[in-house]
Amino acid sequence: MAFYALHNESTHQQPRQERILNIPNIITFARLLLIPIAFILIVGEGSNIVAFFLFALAGLTDFIDGYIARKTNTVTEFGKAIDPLVDRLLLACGVIALFAVGKLPLWILAFLIIRDAFLLSSVAIINRITTVEVKIRMVGKIATTALLIGFAGLILGIGTVPQGLGWTTAQALPAFTAEPYLFWIWFVYLGLIFSLITAIAYTWDGIQLLKKTKAEQGPVAP
Repeated sequence: MAFYALHNESTHQQPRQERILNIPNIITFARLLLIPIAFILIVGEGSNIVAFFLFALAGLTDFIDGYIARKTNTVTEFGKAIDPLVDRLLLACGVIALFAVGKLPLWILAFLIIRDAFLLSSVAIINRITTVEVKIRMVGKIATTALLIGFAGLILGIGTVPQGLGWTTAQALPAFTAEPYLFWIWFVYLGLIFSLITAIAYTWDGIQLLKKTKAEQGPVAP
């Protein structure tokens, strides 16, 4: 199954003028505005219920804008570029805020930051070499969905399990100690697993794409 899409517009065609201010992009902008508000409520003295509602609403709009864009044929290059960026900001908002209030350990924050930095730098390198783009894999969407559900549940703060597995005493591994924990941490763990799979899959795609590009360009003349 191919995971690449060529930018193969005819050189005789004029670039299509895009309408940036369409409904899907406006929803994306609204999600962007919700992020700092949700962050302030999580780390401040605001209501957990309000913070949960705003964070969950922001996460939900990620699926709504994509659905509307596909159904109304209003997918734009701008939307395709800004939407994943806003997703990354929303996840960063959740993981940083939850770490700040002691609901997530440092290693989860570090893992997600390093993963995103690696993927963003890899995309930048690929874009400098070729105009071929790597298509979004479904596993990435699963990772994002699991993390958003987990973060939203931790923000709300309900669903306490009275006793953990008791496999370790390491406080950096909620649910694996014997102490009580919030059930939603399992969604975070699931999201981390799929995030790792996503990074490996995109790395493989990028390597194959660069090999294909090099083969098409042929040997460099001496």
